[in-house]
Amino acid sequence: MKLTISKETLLEQLTHVVGAVEKKHTSKILENILIHATEDSLKLVGTDLEIELSSEFPNQAEEPGQVTAPARKLFEICKALPADCFVIFETDSDRLNIKGQRSRFELATLPADEYPLLDDIPIQNEITIPENKFKLLLEKVSFSMANQDVRYYLNGLLLELNNDKLSSVSTDGHRLAVSELTLNDRSEKDIKIIVPRKGILELSRLLDVSSELPVTLQISENHIRVNKDNIRFTSKLIDGKYPDYQAAIPSNCSHTIELDRDQFKNTLARVSILSNEKFRGIRLRLQNGTMTLHSNNPENESAEEEIDINYSGDTFEIGFNVTYLLEAVNHLEGDTVKLELSSPDTSALLHSPDDTQTRYVVMPIRL
Repeated sequence: MKLTISKETLLEQLTHVVGAVEKKHTSKILENILIHATEDSLKLVGTDLEIELSSEFPNQAEEPGQVTAPARKLFEICKALPADCFVIFETDSDRLNIKGQRSRFELATLPADEYPLLDDIPIQNEITIPENKFKLLLEKVSFSMANQDVRYYLNGLLLELNNDKLSSVSTDGHRLAVSELTLNDRSEKDIKIIVPRKGILELSRLLDVSSELPVTLQISENHIRVNKDNIRFTSKLIDGKYPDYQAAIPSNCSHTIELDRDQFKNTLARVSILSNEKFRGIRLRLQNGTMTLHSNNPENESAEEEIDINYSGDTFEIGFNVTYLLEAVNHLEGDTVKLELSSPDTSALLHSPDDTQTRYVVMPIRL
């Protein structure tokens, strides 16, 4: 194999695929990416067997061929090369020689025919959605995904398709995030799939919030595939039953507090400075037109701040993990946040009049 490619093009395409590859793996070939050069195109593929990222783009090879090389080393080499230079790839036995201006590198390779590519998947459903809307749908809930929870089905994000509505849902058992998007076309079949955490993070990274161009979601029984321009993302699905999230969303709450979003966010951030580093607890006390936010820590340090609110009635106190509140408020759009409460022992609901498709539920904690 022998080919020449500009550094900028190579780096851009490597950035798309390198995220699928693990830095350390028991199988050495899974630390590599596949480089497949034809007479008129270059294809790069990275996988960890759970997700696969590939990028194929026009590039003429002097000598077609394919090989696998260490993904991270190749990426770091490409980043370090001078700007505006051209990179020459040339294979020699079990080595990949890389040349860029006056730089020379030699990487160990493994045979391309041993690289574990995902087979073609039998597509059962296909959805087209604007790229920016799909990215927001994922980002509005992905922060609530569990990480290495024994309830393996929580270590991912639920995508639910019902008629013309696509919903994204995540929970770690302490909080819940739900966002919905209305599609232009109705689906003949309802779908519920759980995409693994790593797949969601890589997919979100690939998508561009400034692009309104359509991306295609292809869904099979065990996989989801997203096609965007010359990039193809494929992920295995988590085989499990997601909890009934609708039952966890509070309804008919007895107290609804309307707050300025920026003021509430900034107050939470200030009071959280002296919260317990482990439990991150903060207490909210409501009484006649005032919300008092209070935190303390084992060093007997404390913080307190008041906000004027539209509340009248008996004194009401409730505790929360302040990180959960802050992340919810940060991901809502608009100038106003509504905080709905019923009792100190039941979950709170956060939403915004300017973001009616998104809701966050946060469980209280005892302080």
